[in-house]
Amino acid sequence: MNTAIRWIDTLNTLIGKALSFIVYILLVIVLYEVVSRKFFGTPTIWGFELSYMLYGFLFMMGYAYALKSKSHVNIDIFYSRATPRKQGILDIIGYLIFFFPFIYFGLKASYQFTIQSWQIMEHSQSTWAPPVYPYKTTLLIGFFLLFLQGISEFLKAIYKVKTGEMYES
Repeated sequence: MNTAIRWIDTLNTLIGKALSFIVYILLVIVLYEVVSRKFFGTPTIWGFELSYMLYGFLFMMGYAYALKSKSHVNIDIFYSRATPRKQGILDIIGYLIFFFPFIYFGLKASYQFTIQSWQIMEHSQSTWAPPVYPYKTTLLIGFFLLFLQGISEFLKAIYKVKTGEMYES
């Protein structure tokens, strides 16, 4: 159990930290696009398209890191006042009823979406027309990494129920 938790947490931490550097690339592209459009009146197709693709890539690949670092929205009116054991029970129920079914359907839909995109070697509809099938693949990868992190968080919840203590990695 500890090995699986550590492995998944380490993987998603490394990915999350590596992705953080892409923000700087995105910043430069958006800055270039804004200056080009506002000051020179020459917007670029590639700047807009690349910026939304990079932002989507960051968003999709960052799901799991956000879950690991407790950055997702959480309604904790009762949760924060509960003991670790009760928090673990609430987490287990939440993961079984909401998280894993959502991930199942997300993985299923993103798999079909990705396969179709690769089958037709899909490209953007713009005049720049970059390939979008690698970009769409990140949706599937993001859901898979989120699934792995969900397993890690589920195991941490089991640990809380068993020991009555928070899991410390």
